[in-house]
Amino acid sequence: MSKKLQNPKEKLAKYLANIGFASRRNISNFIKNNEVRVNNKKSNHDSIIKDGDILAVNGEDFVVELNPPIEVLLYHKPTGQVCSTASTEKNDSVFMHLPPRKKGKWIMVGRLDVNTSGLLIFSNNGDFVNYLSHPSSQIDREYLCRVYGEVSDKKINNLLRGIKINNDLSQFSDIVPVKKTSKSKNHWFYVCLFTGKNREVRKLWGSQKLTVNRLIRLRYGPIILPDNMKPGGWKLLSKKEISQLKNILKI
Repeated sequence: MSKKLQNPKEKLAKYLANIGFASRRNISNFIKNNEVRVNNKKSNHDSIIKDGDILAVNGEDFVVELNPPIEVLLYHKPTGQVCSTASTEKNDSVFMHLPPRKKGKWIMVGRLDVNTSGLLIFSNNGDFVNYLSHPSSQIDREYLCRVYGEVSDKKINNLLRGIKINNDLSQFSDIVPVKKTSKSKNHWFYVCLFTGKNREVRKLWGSQKLTVNRLIRLRYGPIILPDNMKPGGWKLLSKKEISQLKNILKI
């Protein structure tokens, strides 16, 4: 593993978040509300752990492994599934459709809303997930979207220059029309952007009084949704593919 993602020891809170027990934002509450012990001693947010320590969470034991080999799973999310750990009355959670793990949990890179389909990425390594997700990494996302309404050059230029959404500037880095001869008011576009804010693609088009009625994520940085992967399908990347990915990302 890259030295950038390696640690000889670390705080308990970071480790628990890194293996998927809760988000980094919510991990302190998780530790407060659950029984967490290290080497049979009650522990807190700032406890330091190292390889080989015995971590017990609500009575279930784990051997601490700070730098496990990175695993990466690609999933083709269908519309109608939610990107949360729990299903709702109407919608399955994407996690219900992933292969189980013997050690640790799958951690999701970003989210897609319930009506958006396409590429989701999961890993066992929270540092890797954080690197892919963080705006400073400048990783672009590509979507195929079907837009309803009158699309003009002025509207396209507005979206490329940037639009204020909730006081934050959002913009597409690229907009490429899919050439189809049709009199329909539905238009297909490939779009790219470097951020992953909540429903950002839909809000950007909406700012121009255009409605997105189909949205598919095709690519996340160098990771592409495989052409032969059907909705609901998944693929574990090989060690060679992960090594190539780390080289491309320079981690």
